[in-house]
Amino acid sequence: MDLTIANQGGGGGVQRDYRKGNWNLEETMVLIEAKRMDDERRMKRLGDATKPAELRWKWVEDYCWRNGCFRSQNQCSDKWDNLMRDFKKVREFERRAAATAEREKKKPYWRMERSERKDSNLPSNMLPQIYEALVAAVERRGQPTTAAAGDGGGAGSSIGFMVTGVEKSTGHFLGQQHSMASPILHRPIPHSPVILQPLLPPPTVLPSAQPLPTLDSDTNEYSGSPSKRRRRRGGGGEGTSGAAATTLQEVGFEISRSASIIAEAIQSCENREDERHKEMVSLHKRRLQIEETKAEINRQGINGLIDAINKLANSMLALAANATQHSSK
Repeated sequence: MDLTIANQGGGGGVQRDYRKGNWNLEETMVLIEAKRMDDERRMKRLGDATKPAELRWKWVEDYCWRNGCFRSQNQCSDKWDNLMRDFKKVREFERRAAATAEREKKKPYWRMERSERKDSNLPSNMLPQIYEALVAAVERRGQPTTAAAGDGGGAGSSIGFMVTGVEKSTGHFLGQQHSMASPILHRPIPHSPVILQPLLPPPTVLPSAQPLPTLDSDTNEYSGSPSKRRRRRGGGGEGTSGAAATTLQEVGFEISRSASIIAEAIQSCENREDERHKEMVSLHKRRLQIEETKAEINRQGINGLIDAINKLANSMLALAANATQHSSK
């Protein structure tokens, strides 16, 4: 099934027929390659770091369309979020399995059945080709930023930490990455560029010297939902991030307050229904008691009438007997 949507990237009303449904292996590999090339493209041009996320994902969409993956930028963003979430779960499981292999003898992820993966709260359909492509994409994204750490100060140190985490989690790439990154990290500064001086802030303002992970939260942080991050990306550049966060907090507060009001209304309605039910049950009981009382009164009245008739009959018999005796005398 296809979905026709106007092209948001300009082009005078050009329309694209976006494909819907599940992603196949070829589309997923094209998306991973597009995201890897987009990361390399943006790392080569550090001046575009504050470009809105919509434009970055628009570039990914255009690349996918040129390579036969007819998906929209929102579909690409959501799929990338799902891929990285599953990738992190599998990577963490493999790391723990390798660390406790001698004690627990856990079965590797790739030898587990689908039911076993679901029981372990793991993605059931991660393919080895996709996992290896994601590992390569994460490593390639870390290499140029590690090289920049020797020249760029604080911004490079945060990316270097990300590369170290990738090395620890992937295990079998540890030796290779360490041998490649060590000479670069210990390389002396060849020159003292005047342009890069603002990247060396004092320790008191160290948190503000790391804008790159914050601006690339759409590729490095995958804990939020896709729709929430799209709202965050809709705020534009770095200048409006604080206002967007405040707006999200206000929206969340209003949603929670509305939910509490609705819950109270539902609870009060249920309480009133319980009270009405109890009243109906009590009324029904009283009605049954009245009917039983009426039946008892009627029964007693009939019994009294029968006794009176019997007494009257006995009196008439006695009177007739007396009259017969008098007449015989």
